[in-house]
Amino acid sequence: MMRFFSLSNRVASLRTRIDNTFTLPERFKGTFVEKLTNYWKSLLTDYKDVAVGVVKESIDKPKKAMFYGGVGYAMYLCGKRNPNEEDFNMQFRTATNNMILVHPSLQNPNSDAYLRRLQEAINQNRLRFLSLGIFTLVWEDLYDSDDCTYPAICEYTKVSFWSIPQHVIDVGFWKKFWRLKLELQNYDVNYLE
Repeated sequence: MMRFFSLSNRVASLRTRIDNTFTLPERFKGTFVEKLTNYWKSLLTDYKDVAVGVVKESIDKPKKAMFYGGVGYAMYLCGKRNPNEEDFNMQFRTATNNMILVHPSLQNPNSDAYLRRLQEAINQNRLRFLSLGIFTLVWEDLYDSDDCTYPAICEYTKVSFWSIPQHVIDVGFWKKFWRLKLELQNYDVNYLE
C-alpha cells in the first residue's frame, strides 16, 4: 500500500511541477486557448482521480475488482468472437452441403423447411444482420434491400425496431448461429409424424 501512495504523491508532485513550469504567455490570457487549456487540464485531473479511485477501491475490495475484471474480460471475449454475415454464410453452406448428402426420404422435414426458408430469404435479399456487440441477430425483412417501390421505402410499412423480435430468424453468439445449429442437430433422421 505504501508503494501506491508514494506513486500518487509522485503524480501529484509531477503535476504541480508541470503547472509551475508551464504557464501561458500573457497574450493568451482570457482567450479561447486559455479556456481550451483549462478544459484539458480539468479533464486530465478528472481521469486521474477516477483512476486513483479505481485502484484504491480494488485494493480495498479485491473480490469485487476481480468480479468486474472477469465480467469485463468475458464481455471482451464475447465481442471478439461475435459472428458476422460471413460466418453465417459459411455455416449455412456447410449445413446445406450436409443436408444434400442425405437422401430426401431420410431428411428431417423441420431441418429441410428451415434451410429452405433461409435460402429463400437469401435469394430475395431479405436477411439483415444486427450486431449488438456481444451477439448478432439475424432477422428477415419484408422487402429486398435494393427494392425502391413505395411499400419498401415507406416508413410505415418497414419493420420497426420494436417488431424485430417477431422477425428474428437466428441469434449468433461465440462464432456460432445457434438456431441453425439446433435445427440441424438431427437433420439425417426421418421423423414420422
